[in-house]
Amino acid sequence: MSERESLCAIKVGGSLLKDGKSYLEAAKNIKKFVDEGLLPIVVVSAAKGVTDALLEVTRGAAEKLGKVFDLYMGIATELGSQKVYKRVLEELELLKRITNSVIEGYDPVLQDLILSFGERISKVLMVEALEAMGVRALELNARELIITNDVHGDATIDYVTTANHLEKLVNSIISTAAVPVIEGFIGATEDGRVTTLGRGGSDYTATTIAALLRLNDVYLVTEVDGIMTADPSVIPTARIVKVMSYREAMEAALHGAKRINPKAFEPLEKFYGSVVHIGSWKLFGTKIVQAIPKEHRGPKVMMHRSLHEMPYIAIIGEGVSDTSFIKKVIDILYEQGVEIMGLQTYYYRPSIIMHVKKGSEVSTLKLLHKKVFEEVD
Repeated sequence: MSERESLCAIKVGGSLLKDGKSYLEAAKNIKKFVDEGLLPIVVVSAAKGVTDALLEVTRGAAEKLGKVFDLYMGIATELGSQKVYKRVLEELELLKRITNSVIEGYDPVLQDLILSFGERISKVLMVEALEAMGVRALELNARELIITNDVHGDATIDYVTTANHLEKLVNSIISTAAVPVIEGFIGATEDGRVTTLGRGGSDYTATTIAALLRLNDVYLVTEVDGIMTADPSVIPTARIVKVMSYREAMEAALHGAKRINPKAFEPLEKFYGSVVHIGSWKLFGTKIVQAIPKEHRGPKVMMHRSLHEMPYIAIIGEGVSDTSFIKKVIDILYEQGVEIMGLQTYYYRPSIIMHVKKGSEVSTLKLLHKKVFEEVD
């Protein structure tokens, strides 16, 4: 394996980062990659709950800043480094001064700047956790490397400029053999204004880095072992989806699966088809690849949405828009006396959307999951 081939990207999700112990746990697991001869580029999210708290701060709830202060200062104290404690305190004091300028009305530029502190501080803590585990770490700055357009709150990465920045850096990363850590979710315009990439934006950061540097693997680490066939809190018999295509994963993301940002697959399709591994430190159960063989076609995920006036169930998978599968689903519903209010499917999208009567979406989801995923075994 060449030095370049040893590079991979690892995104650590905020749901895993709750206290000092969890940062050290993440660092210990990253060290396992290093011990296996890999050199991970670590993309880190804000600690759990921080982004939501900062969002409320931008809307005038200044008291929520105390929650962020307490959490991050507590983690810095747990990690035990006076240098990091002082650094985190300085960042939080700067954040406090900025939030004092929040006035009535929506200011997208100021909102993105405030939200960026969640990842900025989390990165500092992750670098310290890695050093505590004996892993030499290198702190990167997303505001200098990840260049975006000026759509605040949902920016798109400028791939050409960002690729140039990353390529200039990669040789020094390899030569120092230090694990680089960069903020997910944030970037900056060419003139230096901080932007955010939208919900799930850390996934987008990780896949962009992987695609532009032509890395073979990118790992999206969450608290669950992979993408499930349905929400396990609704369907206890839901199982892990082992393999999905980019198209399937993107479609699932559009309907809210794992809160993946749908933009995450754009750079992979445009530049380089890295394999995306989704799961926990214990098990990366789902592999997402550019294209899947014929034997892996078929339904992968079922989701329901109850927020609309007319709720719907989505079945996602390559081939589900084929006439034979649509007929199978309609036959199941007809035999069970379930009435559908509408059906949408397009040959160029791997999904079927069925609108159902309000209140019947969960029972219909359970029926379809049982018939499509369980009774075929």
